[in-house]
Amino acid sequence: MLIIIKPSDKKNHKNSVDWLLKECKKRQIEPELYLTTGKFENDCADIALLAKNQTQVVVIGGDGTLHLAVNALMASRCSIALIPAGTGNDFARGFACKQQAWYDAVFNRRTELIDVGQINQRYFINVAGIGFDAEVVTKLNKAGSFSSFGYTWQGLKQLFSFRARSLQGEFNGKALNYSNLATIFANHHYFGGGLKIAPRAKLNDGQLDCYCMPAGGLLKNLISFLYLLLVKHHSLHALEYTRLTTAEITTKGLAIEADGELVGLTPAKVKIHKQALRFHVP
Repeated sequence: MLIIIKPSDKKNHKNSVDWLLKECKKRQIEPELYLTTGKFENDCADIALLAKNQTQVVVIGGDGTLHLAVNALMASRCSIALIPAGTGNDFARGFACKQQAWYDAVFNRRTELIDVGQINQRYFINVAGIGFDAEVVTKLNKAGSFSSFGYTWQGLKQLFSFRARSLQGEFNGKALNYSNLATIFANHHYFGGGLKIAPRAKLNDGQLDCYCMPAGGLLKNLISFLYLLLVKHHSLHALEYTRLTTAEITTKGLAIEADGELVGLTPAKVKIHKQALRFHVP
């Protein structure tokens, strides 16, 4: 068993690490520990190398640590178990279960094959976005804070200064050109520290739920954001919602976020890898 840990002094994080190490000792398992450094490429290469001798990986951390593990393990045969111990925990939130269920899942043989998205060279397990949400993530990363309130507050502030740009692309073969507030590709339900962007998403249907949200004036953008907060955005007339397997954005220079991590700029190609990862479901 390989255990990937993002170093943290938070109490729930320490408790999770202590519990897992004690449980391994009780079961006579000698785990290998890897502490992430924050250097994505180096961590990714190190984890991929260590995983060659393992059949299971346990991630103790949040969405960013899980994102790292997924990118490192896509070519491996390891199953992944998660113990949520981050700030946002958006992927874990989508299962609507308590911490004990995640503990139980680590040693439970019940696993499921789930889909993994890809945007350019980066894989994502939860949500990727282009436009407004990536701008908010940029600000939150600089502030070193990521929570539902933080995202909402920063989002409201960003709306007053956000300058929409035209986005051109092809979504499942359909050409679109619109002033972009946010374009979201969702594999699971939540993003932004608890905002339920994709209530209809399924982890094993071989599709991404795509939301193309056009920008308007400040008032229209505020209304769109409010509808998102209230999970009423499916009723927005201007929203283009579809399920897709491929997409391509040809516009250059728009920020991209994936699982709450900034991963580059457009142009971008998006696709889904069906049932690509074996996951310990709580």
